[in-house]
Amino acid sequence: MGETKVAVERRTNSWFASVAAGLIIGAVEAVLAVAFAALVFGARLVNNLPDGIGLYLGAAALTLAFLAWRAGPRGVVGSVQDAAAAVLALVADAAAAKATALFQIAQQSGLKDFEGPDIFLTVIAATLVVTVLCGVVFLVVGTRRLGNMVRFVPYPVVGGFLAGTGWLLFKGGIYVSTQVSLHLRTLLSLLRQYQLIHLLPALAFGVILLIAVRVVKRPLVIPAVIALGLAAFVLGVVVTGSSLDEVRSGSWLLGPFESARLWQPWTFRAIAGADWLSVLGSWAGILTAVFVATIAILFNISGTELLLDRDLDTNQELRDAGVLNVISGALGGIPGYHALSLTALAERMKVDARAAGLVAAVVPLAAVVFGASVVGLIPRMIVGGVLIFLGLAFIVEWVWDKRKLLPPLEYGVVLAILLSIIVWNFLLGVVVGLVLAVLLFAFSYGRTDLVREVAFGETYRSNVDRPVEERAELRALSDQVQILRLSGFVFFGSTNRLLDRIRHRLEQAPPRFLAIDLRRATGMDSSAVVAFVKVVRLAEATGFEVIFTAASDPVRAQLAQGGVVAVEGLVSFEPDLDRGLERCEDALLSAPGLADAKARHPAGRRADGLPPDLVAHLERISLGSGDVLLHQDDPPGDVFVLESGRLGVETRIHDGTRMRLRTLRPGVVVGEVTLYTGVPRTADVVAETEAVVLRISRASIESLEAEEPELAAALHRWLATTLAERLTDTLGAVDALLD
Repeated sequence: MGETKVAVERRTNSWFASVAAGLIIGAVEAVLAVAFAALVFGARLVNNLPDGIGLYLGAAALTLAFLAWRAGPRGVVGSVQDAAAAVLALVADAAAAKATALFQIAQQSGLKDFEGPDIFLTVIAATLVVTVLCGVVFLVVGTRRLGNMVRFVPYPVVGGFLAGTGWLLFKGGIYVSTQVSLHLRTLLSLLRQYQLIHLLPALAFGVILLIAVRVVKRPLVIPAVIALGLAAFVLGVVVTGSSLDEVRSGSWLLGPFESARLWQPWTFRAIAGADWLSVLGSWAGILTAVFVATIAILFNISGTELLLDRDLDTNQELRDAGVLNVISGALGGIPGYHALSLTALAERMKVDARAAGLVAAVVPLAAVVFGASVVGLIPRMIVGGVLIFLGLAFIVEWVWDKRKLLPPLEYGVVLAILLSIIVWNFLLGVVVGLVLAVLLFAFSYGRTDLVREVAFGETYRSNVDRPVEERAELRALSDQVQILRLSGFVFFGSTNRLLDRIRHRLEQAPPRFLAIDLRRATGMDSSAVVAFVKVVRLAEATGFEVIFTAASDPVRAQLAQGGVVAVEGLVSFEPDLDRGLERCEDALLSAPGLADAKARHPAGRRADGLPPDLVAHLERISLGSGDVLLHQDDPPGDVFVLESGRLGVETRIHDGTRMRLRTLRPGVVVGEVTLYTGVPRTADVVAETEAVVLRISRASIESLEAEEPELAAALHRWLATTLAERLTDTLGAVDALLD
């Protein structure tokens, strides 16, 4: 019985905490909605500001309630968003300006009866398009599971956009407070006494709020500072003895408003009454707003994961936010999604985010119900100060906090985008950002050395197992082959490094062959194809042969389109680097200059180092092309020496196909590994041509060990030397590849 009472008390305490947290979150959200409405509608549509406030308060209530229902169990609290609002204000202003210009042109043309499009409905239409389009993009990205695409946008470019968004919010806060737009030409106007007495309180409030958030770092600091700001405003009114009418006439309050009802179905009227050509003419700003909102929501979701210390399904969060914004946009609302600050407040207060969010939704909804009379009493310094705080928070984070975290070049990109937005406008800043993103990618990717050179002969060669003399000859000819391995997407940055390596090699000692391995190349651009054309021209002028290996069909088609095709003695294509190097080795070993060396070291006659007295114990076996000498998984046993012809070592892989491991040339030993390990044969050994092998059986080896121990010891020394040489070659190749 006692346990039940404790459980009830805990649920009661939790319920009270959720209500308290919800009321605080709702109050903050209502202030944000009013501030964003003043930002979007306050420039050209002051008379329609209450209608805009009503729409945004409704959007705030919908955002809180919807995300509380869908994402609340995961700990998420939603909010209408500052990043989207700042750019949306530009879109709305541009659409309104075009509609106004159309009306003025009609008046000047003598069309006095032309009433022109409703500017307010045009702004509503622009809001509808931006928010619904945000929802559609969120849904598409979430449905197609592309939530990680934000990683493809360079971090400093995102930072520049967000810092620029902060500037727009800061400018909006100045305008809401003083009714003067912040430009170089208006600085003197802002320093006049009337504007200054309105600017300084809002600026001070925004700065104090920023300092409090950065120093105190508690979830209740924002509502607490807002409450203190309201109290300070009321105290100032009382101390100065000002009446409510005097405060209103001095533009200290958002009101008075003529409209008594805040929310109306304006979007339905906008369908017929808006200037849709002006809205569509602002397509660049609309796309920018959607881009900024998409970047912001992805960052907010990542930040929410860190805050809640749990993994979220980014694509699920995007789908939920997508549905929300489609509905909210259809009702004239502003984009909304996950809010880090409000989520942190619910998390720190240890309350259920769903319950707190549902309670919070009641606050902006109540503001809509009670009408414009209540909203009109909100001080401009509070609304403008909140916008100034949000703007400064973005700017300080990316200009001050990141100055030591970002490399100088990336930090310069952030500043360049921000300065472009400040000096010109946001759209030009977007253009600068996109250009800098391309340049930053080219510079960063170009610095990554995607061209690796592997030494031929000594450390890396084909999988053709050759006798000692031929291996020694190839090591002596290591400067005759240059091996370059390309990785990733091949573009002008990486091909410049490729050309530099080739030209440097030509200055030192021109090779006989240039092997370019494209197995790890994912693709190439037209500049890379042009670079390969230059390589072929160098080969033709200098006298070396270019061998492209492992080129995929799309890459080979690109090369062919650029004129890089197989030409006897100049350009060839091989299926992999192994066969490409085999081609080089065969050509080098068959050169006329090696005839004397081969005569002195006839590798094809017998294996170098094979004890002469062992010949009497060897059995000569002839093989036809395609005959199998050893089967995979056969028990260990005999050892073979290839006297003439060529053997291939093959294995079966998981899909049933066969893969060549290496090719054996005369003088090479086969089967010595399993002789010592006792494990079954690990691959098939097949005659690629007619061949002759010399076999010494396991029984013969055991007989030698018993009857002729010295000869048996010489045999084992020779086999051990062969194994050591192979291991040395293999380790050298592995080290070269891993370097």
